[in-house]
Amino acid sequence: MIARLLEFFQLAVRQLSRRRVRVVLTVAGIAIGVAALVGTVALGEGIRTQAVEAIRSQSDLTLIEALPGVEGMTVQLITPTRASAAGGLAGVDASSPVVRGTCATRGQTYVRFVGISSPGLKTVLHPAYLKGSTFGAGSRDVVLGAALGEKLQRYEGVRTGDPLVLIRRTYDARGSPVDEKVTVVPVGILEERGDEYDQVLLMDLDLALSLGEDDEGYSGVLIRAEGPEQVFSVAEGLREFGLSPQGSFEQIEAVNRMMDMVVIFLGIFAGLSLAVGGLMIASTMITSVYERTREIGIAMAVGASERDVMELILSECAVLGCIGGVCGDLLGVGFAAMLNTLGGPFLISRFGDAFAGLLDTEIALVTWPLLLAGFVLAVGLSLLAGLYPAWTASCLNPVEAIRSGR
Repeated sequence: MIARLLEFFQLAVRQLSRRRVRVVLTVAGIAIGVAALVGTVALGEGIRTQAVEAIRSQSDLTLIEALPGVEGMTVQLITPTRASAAGGLAGVDASSPVVRGTCATRGQTYVRFVGISSPGLKTVLHPAYLKGSTFGAGSRDVVLGAALGEKLQRYEGVRTGDPLVLIRRTYDARGSPVDEKVTVVPVGILEERGDEYDQVLLMDLDLALSLGEDDEGYSGVLIRAEGPEQVFSVAEGLREFGLSPQGSFEQIEAVNRMMDMVVIFLGIFAGLSLAVGGLMIASTMITSVYERTREIGIAMAVGASERDVMELILSECAVLGCIGGVCGDLLGVGFAAMLNTLGGPFLISRFGDAFAGLLDTEIALVTWPLLLAGFVLAVGLSLLAGLYPAWTASCLNPVEAIRSGR
């Protein structure tokens, strides 16, 4: 089998070498198509990678909050049973139900609070303290986010260890406002995190429940995934429980959806170039069969079968596809290298130093699977384009072909 393939390969190379100029032009057509496909997909993948890495570096990617979902017209409340099941999903490192609410201070500072168990605060949020430490279970001690702590200290003089009165307004049966006051003690201030927990007050879960928020269940479940690779599977598992997961991973999903559309559209235009290359191969092989009609007739007269003729024509197409695929991959790599070299300085000159970080990164990302896909597409399209001329050649009548004089 291998010897037969090698024989057909040598015959194909010998036939193609007799028409060098035509072969070079045909290969150039298929190579430009492959280069366009590799370059555009590499650019899309490079932008996608940069965006995802930026989100990962600026966000706490492994932190997810599962909120009550809606199925039909029914809200899926987060009961203790459902919260426990969510925490038992594969890929979850730690979890804790939370209760959210709002209140005000005597100085009319608006405060959002989050109730969470003391172990959950440690294992899920991974807090780092600017001052003080965490609260104990069942206590009225609280922890302030960095921005909230600075705000309360600046405008109301609240420091760690000072009593802080929280006022929560409710309404009685007659609709009259009733202010409920709870005195808590800030015992810690978090370091700046760059997320919503800079602005909230953290308290014990039981204390938050006693304030009357979410009587029908928890507000949500905070979940810490084992790593960035497990985040998406955990989020999918939460959706199967009827919950609505939220977190930084949503930004990555949005980027992936957007870049998928961009790559598809760019790939369609690049694919048109590749299709033109395939038409050039079909035209070249049809002309070649026409010019070699007598030669093919003689070959069939001395014993070559229809299958032999088809395999010979398809071998020539495969050789054209291999050369075009390799040249196209090399051109695509060169195009990506040019983008990586010139793209960063161009963006900085046009949009300023905000894009300075692109100087040390790859705007276009070429991968081995992408190069392999370009090569396989080139060979496959070449074989597809050669089917008709190969079938035409195999159907020739040897006597009429010899008499044709071509």
